[in-house]
Amino acid sequence: MSALQADPLNRNPNGLELVSVATYTRLVGASIERVWENVLDWEHLPHLHDTSFSFSELDEAGAWGWRCWSDAEHVGHIELCVMSDRYVARTYSHGKQFSEIWTGLRSQGDATAVEVEFLVADVAADQVDGMGQIYRDVYQQLWDEDEAMMRERQRRLDERRSADAQVVLGTEAAVAQRLPFRFQWRRQEFELIERDSQLLAVPTICPHLLGPLATDLTNPDVLSCPWHGYQFDRRSGDCLSPVGARCRLPAAPVLSIRDGMVVAGA
Repeated sequence: MSALQADPLNRNPNGLELVSVATYTRLVGASIERVWENVLDWEHLPHLHDTSFSFSELDEAGAWGWRCWSDAEHVGHIELCVMSDRYVARTYSHGKQFSEIWTGLRSQGDATAVEVEFLVADVAADQVDGMGQIYRDVYQQLWDEDEAMMRERQRRLDERRSADAQVVLGTEAAVAQRLPFRFQWRRQEFELIERDSQLLAVPTICPHLLGPLATDLTNPDVLSCPWHGYQFDRRSGDCLSPVGARCRLPAAPVLSIRDGMVVAGA
């Protein structure tokens, strides 16, 4: 499948009364590889950017880009189309386009230069400045959130974790004083916590795209990732949401006491 929009790589293909309300530029502290990965990642929108997006459901995707429904009723959608050095995102409601946002990307080594232009349909002259400020403020927050995610993902990709099959965590007394703390085992990272007077090793890295895992506030046996909303059963390792996702938690080490020392091993 391809984009619904005819001539999607052209400026204003629908011949609307589009007004350029603002531009936005910044140097993002992430490689262009991470930035393009982020651009094509529609799935993170309502999770990482929950103040700007409340819903996102994939309609179609391909080498051309992606199109998502922006509401559960399938009234609005966003269609993003990519070129070699830029992309355009168009927003629609009831099939009518109301904005067109062009973003150019240039590699700056470990950073990426971003240049954005916001075009909005049917904006009165006295509304341009106010509308432009709204878009700049929103994009400032979106890129702040994206940059933090991309930098953390790159750190995880570059990280060298211990492959030890057995890890001595310390004496029982020392471990009790340090709780909770993180350790590595078989190239995975875990957090050692105490629950119901028992020590538990809980995975801290989402197997989907290396995001951070945290215990769900409503169920202590569910781990959630704020980047894409993935949820896992801590005990079985199964992915609970989204349904059908092909990833699972790594097996946790067995915790034992040997000669007064807490040991994590198989």
